[in-house]
Amino acid sequence: MTLTDIEDKALDYFKGNYNCAQSVFRTVLEEKGLFFDQAPSIANAFGGGIIGRGEICGAVSGAIMAIGALSGNNGSDIVEQKKLARVKTEEFYKQFEAVFGHNTCNGLIGIDPNDPDAKIKARDAGIYRENCPKFVAKATAIVLELFSEKK
Repeated sequence: MTLTDIEDKALDYFKGNYNCAQSVFRTVLEEKGLFFDQAPSIANAFGGGIIGRGEICGAVSGAIMAIGALSGNNGSDIVEQKKLARVKTEEFYKQFEAVFGHNTCNGLIGIDPNDPDAKIKARDAGIYRENCPKFVAKATAIVLELFSEKK
């Protein structure tokens, strides 16, 4: 599969019943042969910036969970796994923020997550539908690139 095909797979999950975090986490784990049945459930509260609070973007959270899973899959001890996860997560943040300027839902979408009317207006205006797929696709791609065989 090409990276574009994999991004499309993440977007298919996102267009279905999965939230942003679940879509990224599941897709990366599947592509790396680490998927397990409970993976989507683990990520379910991270969507919408953690239960819709506008905090860290769910796509970012899903990516960080995937980085943790991939960092612990190399046979090293726990200290080395944590070091690798920190390095890869820092690089993920740099790349994601270089493209989008933020890593929180509030910053990415530009609404006050504590204002229910603003959330409704954003949804009705298609702001989530227009923007969130970009975050899901890019987060998935960055993680897979960070853990590609070439790196």
